[in-house]
Amino acid sequence: FQLVNQFPDYFEFNPRYLLLQSEHIYSWRFGTLLCDSEQEREVVAGIRQRTYCMWEYLDSIPDLINPVFDRATSEKAGVLLMPLPMLLRNVTLWVDRFCMYGAKASIPCMPHGLQYPPQYFLRNHSILHTVGCGAESVLRRALEVAEMWRGTALNALKEVEELRKK
Repeated sequence: FQLVNQFPDYFEFNPRYLLLQSEHIYSWRFGTLLCDSEQEREVVAGIRQRTYCMWEYLDSIPDLINPVFDRATSEKAGVLLMPLPMLLRNVTLWVDRFCMYGAKASIPCMPHGLQYPPQYFLRNHSILHTVGCGAESVLRRALEVAEMWRGTALNALKEVEELRKK
């Protein structure tokens, strides 16, 4: 993932390809990665006749192809060997994989100086504990948040204008 993330135009596939591959390694849906060797898969277990191939499945999904991949540029550049310090400096957490089932943040990031909880929480405290189930509640909440940020932006503009006058 780190190499695909840091050098996306060098790979024919995108990070979602790796994500699906990492999910299916233990899913037992495909026989491609079962057993210890090709011989054991073919002769002893006969897996090829009874299961699907993971590589064929992944190749059949067009969304997994990297749109920025350029074969000519990649072949012209040759082997991708970067210095280790450069790779380690740009390491990031693979959020799609390692935070897939984790808890989501419940407190929104607030600019310094704003009160918490915001006014829209105080008007409807149930929003802290439940999520509305309709499009109206989602839209209403989005409009309230947008209005809050609009007010914050207007206050910041007023402060800038006052500072310019001084």
